[in-house]
Amino acid sequence: MSASLPFTGERFTPELGGAIWYEHWHRYCVVLPAVVGKRVLDSACGEGYGSRLLASVAGCVTGIDIDSAAVQHASSRYGEQTNLRFVQGSCASLPLADNSVDVVISFETIEHIEAQDAMLAEFRRVLAADGILIISSPNKPTYSGETGCINEYHVRELTRDELKSMLAARFPQQAWYGQRCLAHSMLWAETSSHPRVAELVALIGDGVEALDAPAPAIYFLVICGGHAAVLPPLPALSIFDDGAQSLYRDYERALLAEKHSYWDVVDARKIAEQRLQEAIVAVNDLASAREREEALRGRLVALEAQVAEAQQERARAAATMTESVARLRYRESWQGWLRWPLGRLRRRMRPPAAIGGRSQ
Repeated sequence: MSASLPFTGERFTPELGGAIWYEHWHRYCVVLPAVVGKRVLDSACGEGYGSRLLASVAGCVTGIDIDSAAVQHASSRYGEQTNLRFVQGSCASLPLADNSVDVVISFETIEHIEAQDAMLAEFRRVLAADGILIISSPNKPTYSGETGCINEYHVRELTRDELKSMLAARFPQQAWYGQRCLAHSMLWAETSSHPRVAELVALIGDGVEALDAPAPAIYFLVICGGHAAVLPPLPALSIFDDGAQSLYRDYERALLAEKHSYWDVVDARKIAEQRLQEAIVAVNDLASAREREEALRGRLVALEAQVAEAQQERARAAATMTESVARLRYRESWQGWLRWPLGRLRRRMRPPAAIGGRSQ
C-alpha cells in the first residue's frame, strides 16, 4: 500500500479523523445499494478510497480526477481490484463514451469548478438513458452563512434552489436528502420484530417537540435522473458510525483535556496566590528591615554626635592638663625657684589697700 496523500486542507484522505471522516464515508456507504452490479463513474475521485468501496459491490468503477498525482496514488493503492480503474480527466470533458455508465457519483465537486453546467452536461452524456446521478453539494446558507466558513477552494457554492434549477434541465426526477454531523442520543428496539419507525424528538425550552429534520442541512445529497430513470430510494434516516464511536471518543478526550486544563489553571492560580503571599510577606519584612535600618541610622548619628562631643571634652581636658603640667615644671625650674621668693616678698611689700582691696 502506497503512502497517504498529503492533506491540502480540502481534499479528503482516509487517514483524517473527525467530522470530515464521517461526512465523506457516510455518503459512499449509504449509496452502495444503488450501485450493486452497475457501471459506475466516480467523478473527482481524489484519493480513490470511495471508488474502491463502490467497486466492492458494483460491476465496474471508473474513478476520474484532474490531478495526475491523485490518479497515480489511487492506481497504486487500489489497483489490485480488477473491476476498478483510475483515469486522469476533467469533469467538464470526461474521457468516456456516450451512454457508457449507469451511475455517476459526484460528491463535493460542483462547488469547486466554474463550468458547473458543462459538468452536468457531461454527466448526462455519459449516462445511459435510465442512468442516475448521485450528487452532493454544500448548502450555501448553512455552510457559509451559519457556520461562517469561508472555503478558499470553493469557486461557487449553491443554494438549494440554484442547485435544483441547475439539475432540473437534464435530471427532472429528483430525490433530496440532507446531511449534517450532529450529536444525538440513540435509542432503539432490540427485537427484530419491532417496527422500524424513526422518531426525532428534541427538548426545546420546557417542552418536547417532534421534528421533521434534526437541523438545517450543511450538505445536500440528491439522487436524480431523466424521465426513464427509476430512482433508488435511500432510507428515510441513515445513521452512520465507524463502529468504534471515534467521534464521541474525540469529544470525550477533548472534555478530559479541558478538565485537565481547568485543574492546571486552578493549580497554577493556587501557586500564583501562594507566591503572591510569599512576596507580600517578603515586602513587609523588607519594610520592617528598612524601618529598623532607619532607626539604627538615627542611633548611629546620635552616637557619632556623642563621640564628637566626648572627643572635644577630651581635647579640652588634655589642654588643661598640659597647661597645669607646664606650670608645675616651671615652678620646679631654677627660674621658678628664683621668682617664687621674690613674688612672696613683692606681695608682702604691697600696701594693705592693694592687697585687701580697701583701706583700714
